[in-house]
Amino acid sequence: MRLLVLGGTHFLGRHVVDAARAAGHDVATLTRGVSGEPPDGVHAFHADRDDPLPAEVLAWAPELVVDTSC
Repeated sequence: MRLLVLGGTHFLGRHVVDAARAAGHDVATLTRGVSGEPPDGVHAFHADRDDPLPAEVLAWAPELVVDTSC
């Protein structure tokens, strides 16, 4: 599954990313880019959650989005 994690490089999000990768999923993060980069092998997209999704995120076509940035 292609999983997009909003806020995937900080606190809760990092654990969601790690668990999804361990389960064999293709994982990407969407962050503002202020809290670090995701682990190796994880796609990194940078944008603000309040803006429309960038074209490259839409092209990556996530099947599930998890928002841990709230």
